Amino acid sequence: MRRTRVMIAVGIAASLAVAGAASAAVLKGAGKTSTTIIKIPANNLNDAKAAGSISSKPAPAKVGLAPTGGGSFAVKLAKDVGDPLKPGYGPGEYVIDVESSGTPTGSIVGAAGAAEFFIALTIDALTGKCTIHGNPHFTSVASGGDATMCGGMGQPLCATDAVGKCSATIYQVAGEGLMGIANPGDPFGARFRLRQNPNTATCKTGNLCVNVPPFVCNGSCQTGAVVGVGGVGLAPFGF
Repeated sequence: MRRTRVMIAVGIAASLAVAGAASAAVLKGAGKTSTTIIKIPANNLNDAKAAGSISSKPAPAKVGLAPTGGGSFAVKLAKDVGDPLKPGYGPGEYVIDVESSGTPTGSIVGAAGAAEFFIALTIDALTGKCTIHGNPHFTSVASGGDATMCGGMGQPLCATDAVGKCSATIYQVAGEGLMGIANPGDPFGARFRLRQNPNTATCKTGNLCVNVPPFVCNGSCQTGAVVGVGGVGLAPFGF
């Protein structure tokens, strides 16, 4: 299971276009990236805008602060204003579904080792701002985590949620999963979906679906309705 967790963590880093590295270092060649979010179901209207984006960049660790895992990412979700040409999302609970391959050259779908990793987020009803929730095991109690794998003797510092900023580091969502990688920086193929969060008690950041085989999921994240996908829309819809 340790190796599986490591592979999933690498898949997350790659899906956000960040090269993961042991000891939270940032490898040469790790770069910035951005991909658009297309709302589902698509409205298929000319000149409709994308409903958001996910971007990432390298993030070196800093002394005295929680590790970074080598990178950070930010999510921007457009507000639902009732205009079909300006699709967006209303207040509620959502989850990013990151699907990754088990090896650098492996298939994302159906292959042994392919997996899904989930990252929970909330759009606040009052402010309309988004907050990404960290993996509870590596998140402080003050931020809603259980801090079972951070903050103690010999453990890394706990992370805190960036409330209202909709951003996080790889460490915040994957913990120390990148620390044991034999070949840091290996490329991994991945894609992502945006889902509704069906139950915040059973769908949290760090939940997994793993095809080892068999295909096994913990939590309920994979049952949420898909409301967005990463990428571009096909012509002639104008995304």
